[in-house]
Parts: sequence; C-alpha cells; structure tokens
Amino acid sequence: MKNFIIALASVLIVSACDNSGDAEFTGNQISYQLIPGNVQGNETTGTLLIRERTGGVAQIEITLNGVFNNANHPAHLHYGSLEDNGSIATMLNPVVEVDGVGQSITLLSKLENGESITYSDLLVFNGSVKIHFEASGPMKDEILGATNIGINGTQNQSYLNGDRSITLCNSQF
Repeated sequence: MKNFIIALASVLIVSACDNSGDAEFTGNQISYQLIPGNVQGNETTGTLLIRERTGGVAQIEITLNGVFNNANHPAHLHYGSLEDNGSIATMLNPVVEVDGVGQSITLLSKLENGESITYSDLLVFNGSVKIHFEASGPMKDEILGATNIGINGTQNQSYLNGDRSITLCNSQF
C-alpha cells in the first residue's frame, strides 16, 4: 500500500509539472489594451494578445468585456494606425460572447492578399485591429474596441487621453 501511495504521488507531481499543453507555443507574446470605440455610452474594455506558436505562426486572442448576450462582432486587422482609414489586411475570427465575455482566437499565417505573415512580422507591422458592433446593418461602422499594433502600438495612450480619435473602418479589400 505504501508503494502504491508513493507511485500515485509521483504520477500526480509529474502531471502537475507537465507543460506539454504549452509545447505548441514558444513563450513569446505581446499584449495590447483595447481602446473603447465610438459606440455611444460604450464602456467596453479588453485585451488583444498575440502569441507565437511553434513555427512562427501568430495566434491572435481577443478578450472583450461588456458585450451583449449572444453577441457576434466582426474583427479586422487593418493596414495603418487607428487614425488612418486603412484597408483591411485580413479578417479575424469574430468576437463571440461566451459567459458574458467576448472571445476570439485566430491563427494567422497569411493576409487576404496571400502574403505570408508571422508573429515576428506582426511585431513590426504598420497596423491596427478594430472590432465592429455588427457585420451589416445601421451599426456596421460602429467600433466597440480597437488597438494599434506593431510599430503603432505605443500610440494607444493618445487615443485613451482623447488626443486622437478612431477613424471609420474602410471595410473594402
């Protein structure tokens, strides 16, 4: 019985220390604060996390607080900063409400034009991300949350202070 308890304890300790679930990630990541958009009375907050997967593929994770039940919000990666009316570089998976929080995970290795992009490329990308209220309809141009990324990432504080405003989305490819 004593040997059984020691063996069981050993298995539990090895299982608790096993990081094989994270073996698909390199440990490199960068996080950006989402800025509330232009929706009247919007108090949306959240984060955009870009994680490097093994092989250099970028995993973009969006967490958006303050979304409606059953929400489904389109998300885009744009060329240019939030003040530019940048074209869409690629569509990201929509932000979907799960237990009161909006969530989206996108594995990104190519842009809409077929150009390859890696985690390292996103670190110096001249871009921004915008999350829209709806895909179509009267509020399709309303932004719930947004952030600059890559070389523009340090500009976010200007938007939070109200020194700059977020431009409407050019949703044409």
